[in-house]
Amino acid sequence: MSFRLILLQQAIQFSFLQLLMLVIFPIAGFFGWRRGWKEEAITTVGLIFSLVLFANPTVAENMAGLLNRIVNAFAVFINALFGSESGERSPFIDSENFENFRAISFIIGVILSYVIGSAIGSREETSRGGQVIGVGVGVLNSYIVLSRLLDFWIAFDKDGANLPFDEGVGITVSSISQDNALKDNLPTIFALLFLVVLVVTFFRLPKMRE
Repeated sequence: MSFRLILLQQAIQFSFLQLLMLVIFPIAGFFGWRRGWKEEAITTVGLIFSLVLFANPTVAENMAGLLNRIVNAFAVFINALFGSESGERSPFIDSENFENFRAISFIIGVILSYVIGSAIGSREETSRGGQVIGVGVGVLNSYIVLSRLLDFWIAFDKDGANLPFDEGVGITVSSISQDNALKDNLPTIFALLFLVVLVVTFFRLPKMRE
């Protein structure tokens, strides 16, 4: 592969990440403003639990083993109920579908986190400061989800790049970088959020003193 083609591959990947950030982060900030800091904070807690359970391969393997035992026990119960023979069964989750299990479980955890956050959190009487904090936490939540999904995408795509816009530009590339480039932008994201909080605090400080 030529050096120019490698540069083109990395440019496509980085441009796609920029496009994701430009589209998803403002949307997440808008919904964070609407939902308020309570709903977003509860969602953050759920996302952290999802990361702990399914982002770590060791913990995810234990969860897969637990689910296999539950499925096996349920199968034994059904066979005993209907008088069927119970032979040896292959595990419901094995090495071939383990990564799929992690990705699907994390997505389900994300959905439940947002649903529970909306159900428990309250939007009534949310102050302007609470809405601003909601924007920051909403962007943080979207970063957690997007970064984790990109990690899953990279893990699935080790043997060959399936980058967006490949068909449009008509090129074929080999493996993509195994680094999640979105994580490199985290300091900039938090710096911008901190700047927004400072500006809002500066303009609201006279009202706070009254």
